[in-house]
Amino acid sequence: MADIVLFFSSNADTMIATKALKDGGVTAKMIPKPAHVTATANLALSLDGAAESMAIAVLGKANVALGGVYK
Repeated sequence: MADIVLFFSSNADTMIATKALKDGGVTAKMIPKPAHVTATANLALSLDGAAESMAIAVLGKANVALGGVYK
């Protein structure tokens, strides 16, 4: 499955999400925010699309607000 991009409201939230996902067993790579994504943070997370539902569940459990998903 293709990669998806998760974006957040701040770079700090992106870093917190990276740790939460790692602790939850979801592999994500921090990347610069793609130019076509509208978000205030400069950073985003790229992960395999097959892990989307698990990533959203892990972020919800960790109380990390997801700004959006780009597919």
